Amino acid sequence: MTAAALALGGLVLLAVTSDWFVLGAARLSARLRVPPVIVGAVVVGFGTSAPELLVSGLAVAEGQPDLALGNVIGSNVANLTVVLGSAAVVGTVALGSRTIRREAPLSTAAVCVFGVAALVGLGPVAGVVLGAGLVAVLVRVVRTARSSRAADDEDLVDEVTDLEAGDGGLVLTLVMAAAGLAGTLIGAQLVVTGAVSIAEQLGVSEGFVGLTLVAIGTSLPELVTSIQALRRGEDELIVGNVLGSNVFNSLAAGMIIAFGAGGVTVEGRLVWSVVLMVVVAVAVGAQLRFRSRLTRWEGAGLLAAYLATMPLLAGG
Repeated sequence: MTAAALALGGLVLLAVTSDWFVLGAARLSARLRVPPVIVGAVVVGFGTSAPELLVSGLAVAEGQPDLALGNVIGSNVANLTVVLGSAAVVGTVALGSRTIRREAPLSTAAVCVFGVAALVGLGPVAGVVLGAGLVAVLVRVVRTARSSRAADDEDLVDEVTDLEAGDGGLVLTLVMAAAGLAGTLIGAQLVVTGAVSIAEQLGVSEGFVGLTLVAIGTSLPELVTSIQALRRGEDELIVGNVLGSNVFNSLAAGMIIAFGAGGVTVEGRLVWSVVLMVVVAVAVGAQLRFRSRLTRWEGAGLLAAYLATMPLLAGG
């Protein structure tokens, strides 16, 4: 019970404080006149992925690389099925934006590169490759958004700014960002401690706990952000949030694991989970790229697909 309380408490703290961190960082960037595209592409994308990055980093530091890997793999799958599926069930999600069609292959490629690296071995070489990929992605996103004159791109930048920027004094903004970061760090530590204890007491691997409980928990910020965007009718933000999060999860968190663990390769059920992650990324990526909308039935199908994978992952 103590372990479960630690894990659940950490997940709740992660969900709340990571949102504070995103809002505080975005508002601070706006006050410092940082270009809105950077706020949207970097601050928001990094902020919603902060739980995955911190949990993975702490897990590696404490000698639990399987928990870190399971967290990233499970979060990538949950983003594309649970988060996107939940949004579609509540209301049909439009996929006609040029931004979505352009970024979907980029996100799919990032997940696939991470998947190959995990199967071959996450070591220093893989860390360099993933880090270089992250830099290339960020440069491409910023350059493309700055040079584009497409109306939907301009609207997307405005939507991000409107959603994340708000009123409040500079001191309040700094306090929000600092409290959010501190809370996220503490929440991540509680999640790792609780998850490892649960795995030991139930006799299951840290990787499985990472694939399920921790992955869903660290995906809560993406779910919250998507719900906020859905209420405003901002379909591009819903999909862009999921795609951007998977890019950061795969490349940034993957790089942290590669350098921190000093060389780790997936084994057992994690091999199947990597294959599943790649299949889901390719299938959903193609749907986002070529379909005009994601219907409620398709959203329900994504949720059902996630539930159907649990026995497979649990069975090894």
